[in-house]
Amino acid sequence: MKKPNALLFVCTGNTCRSPMAEALWNAWDDVPRAQSAGVSAWSGQPAAPYAQEAVAAFGGDLSRHRSRDLSEITEEPDLILTMTRAQAERVQQLKPQWQHKTFVLSEFVGSQGDIPDPIGGDRDMYRAVAENIRAHLFALKARLQTHDRHQIQPEE
Repeated sequence: MKKPNALLFVCTGNTCRSPMAEALWNAWDDVPRAQSAGVSAWSGQPAAPYAQEAVAAFGGDLSRHRSRDLSEITEEPDLILTMTRAQAERVQQLKPQWQHKTFVLSEFVGSQGDIPDPIGGDRDMYRAVAENIRAHLFALKARLQTHDRHQIQPEE
């Protein structure tokens, strides 16, 4: 896989984790643009209020976000990063042509485990999840910047 020009972050409903990843990532000027979707999203829903608040603390903006289902993605992304192993498997089932470029975010940057779902949690839970995602995004940014046009594969 060449260095990606378009990223897609995926979670379940596209109201918490993947929109937070999208907003935090797109707050940086020196990265390829990202979008987000859910594997079981009800289209048109705003981001969770605490998700909006959590990313705003880091310079992200979710005020205009509306959830989208994976089936609504029309432009093919170069790299698909999910919040959980189950979501990666679901993306690969729904979009088998994307199998070679779909990874769990944490695993792609050499970490372990799923990003926990804050849905139903309090403000502190959303803030902790945003910080977790942001740490993974810093690792992703560094990884992509050091891999010029070389192969992009998950960290071992």
